[in-house]
Amino acid sequence: MNNIVIDNIQTLHDIIDHINIGITVLDTHNHVIFWNRFMVKHSGISESDLIGKNLFDVFTYLPRQWLELKLKSVRLIKNYSFVSWTQKPYLFRFNHNRMISGESIEYMHQDCTFIPVHNSDTGETYVCIAIHDMTDVVASQQKIMEINDINKTLEHMTNHDGLTAIFNREYVEKQIEYEFSKAKRYGSLFSIILFDIDKFKNVNDTFGHLAGDEVLRNTASTIKSQLRSSDVFGRYGGEEFMILLPETNLENTAFLSQRIRHNIEKMVTIYDNTEIKITISIGVVQFRPDIKDHLQMVHEADIALYHSKQNGRNAVTQYKITGCNLLNCSLSFNKA
Repeated sequence: MNNIVIDNIQTLHDIIDHINIGITVLDTHNHVIFWNRFMVKHSGISESDLIGKNLFDVFTYLPRQWLELKLKSVRLIKNYSFVSWTQKPYLFRFNHNRMISGESIEYMHQDCTFIPVHNSDTGETYVCIAIHDMTDVVASQQKIMEINDINKTLEHMTNHDGLTAIFNREYVEKQIEYEFSKAKRYGSLFSIILFDIDKFKNVNDTFGHLAGDEVLRNTASTIKSQLRSSDVFGRYGGEEFMILLPETNLENTAFLSQRIRHNIEKMVTIYDNTEIKITISIGVVQFRPDIKDHLQMVHEADIALYHSKQNGRNAVTQYKITGCNLLNCSLSFNKA
């Protein structure tokens, strides 16, 4: 019977010595009494050179105050304790086996389990520290984060205008189409603003295209600061912009448009020590159930914008249907 017990202990020792987990056992004075092959391999210190020595005398970089308190609490409470690599990247400064260049992992990342071990001969409580190599998990998570960042960048590039950093035409049209379908189905309300910069060609011809680009960027930045987070603002063409305003009627849209027009009129763009001032012409339209599709709505905003252009520029024009009979509808352009 005794031989069987000894064999089982030896078998258990062999198993612990060959598993891919670091195992060390410390006595009540934090002297090392067990140091398996995993720990030998990654520390470069043999078991015979470490047994009986104080852990902190050998590994002077260990966070002594924190670790001594951790070991003391495990012995006192006689319960497991766990430290994830997300709390502390590592306990022992072990090199990892990943050789891929460009990774920002200096040492093996570790999960550490602290296990109370009762010594039946002395009645003392030792602590077994199990070290789990989490480097592959960390590297995988970093790759996932990198891929997510790349996807976000690609999505931003797909949906945004490269010059002004606001949404591009394709994205704005998709949002208008979505809002139009929602309004048709549920009876919700929304409006759109279409505007462009008056005589923008003169800006390019007089000051150059780089100055024109700066004017476009300044215009986008000035207007974006006046909008709600729910509003969709995008560059619709060269010097043409569009704003989608969910849950906004024509009256409030016209009021916002006048504020935008006024702020752009006051705006000054400095380029090459030269002040450049511009104005904009605006067309606004509100969703109506009789509108066939979102493209018709954009077309009506464009008609209102053209009306602002034809009537002196630097103006806001509302597109309104004032009444209909069986034969036709009457249309009015109201300057806001």
